[in-house]
Amino acid sequence: MEIKHGFTSLFNGKDLKGWIGDPNFWKAENGIIVGRATEQLDRNLFLWTEKEYSNFIFYSEVRLIGHNSGIQFRSVVDKDGHMAGYQADIGDGCWGALYEELLRGHLVNFKPELIKQILHVNEWNEYMIIAINDYIIQILNGVVTVELDDPEGAKKGLFGLQIHGGPPQEASFRNLCIKEL
Repeated sequence: MEIKHGFTSLFNGKDLKGWIGDPNFWKAENGIIVGRATEQLDRNLFLWTEKEYSNFIFYSEVRLIGHNSGIQFRSVVDKDGHMAGYQADIGDGCWGALYEELLRGHLVNFKPELIKQILHVNEWNEYMIIAINDYIIQILNGVVTVELDDPEGAKKGLFGLQIHGGPPQEASFRNLCIKEL
């Protein structure tokens, strides 16, 4: 695992301690968190942190083999494991966008011409999320894809990883770390 200097790891590299989710779909494998659906899913599935975060710089590398995933932040979870809140989108037709799961929907849309130039399809991609008070920035592979001042949005919440409902797929996350501000 490569944790950025000054950051704290969100994953110990061995098991899912500190995270909550269905172990039938989420595993720790070789220092990577893997969300895997081998059959059609009828709903989105999440793995979420036990701890809430407010202002931060978050970093992760992500690889998607399939159609759709996301990184939830400043989110809440209900008793059925559904998450609501900000989502840094990952997937066909949405990489780099900002979506608000179960709430306001698309906040910053997908930019196909930009993403086509920077995305490493089926390979590892770097994702950074910066959230300070009302201000949110998302950076995909070193390029800003979202810059939003959102006074209406949540100011704290959980991080979560998503496997989107639909066909079989695999979403992998490594080097997850955070610097709280």
